[in-house]
Amino acid sequence: MQLMVASGWRSSGPPRDGAVEQIEREFDCTLPPDYRRYLTQVGGGEALAPEAYTGLWSAVGVISLNRRLKIPWNFPQLLGIGNDGFLTYVIDFRTGSPVVASLGLSSSCWDDVVTETDTFAEWLERRLPR
Repeated sequence: MQLMVASGWRSSGPPRDGAVEQIEREFDCTLPPDYRRYLTQVGGGEALAPEAYTGLWSAVGVISLNRRLKIPWNFPQLLGIGNDGFLTYVIDFRTGSPVVASLGLSSSCWDDVVTETDTFAEWLERRLPR
């Protein structure tokens, strides 16, 4: 977390009690340990550096925005976690080990889902401004 703050990250704060568990129940998934740890400790936020803007949704945001954008209904086994403009970041549960992927908000086919990294921690490391 200290590295994130030093890199210009603004946290939205830890989630309300039970929000992370609600994500797992509602979307029938088990969050990867590194993403779960991030959500429980940081809760979401955004980079302040314009050249590296990335918004990661809070736990409550993950619930409401997945519902509103219908990500798990249009793309079963994907769970939206953030965005960069019209690019949505998701956890892709289709393989044995969940990966972080991206797709456009207007995407309508699986060919548009692009794997970014094998883990959330690796993805976050790449996204933090230096």
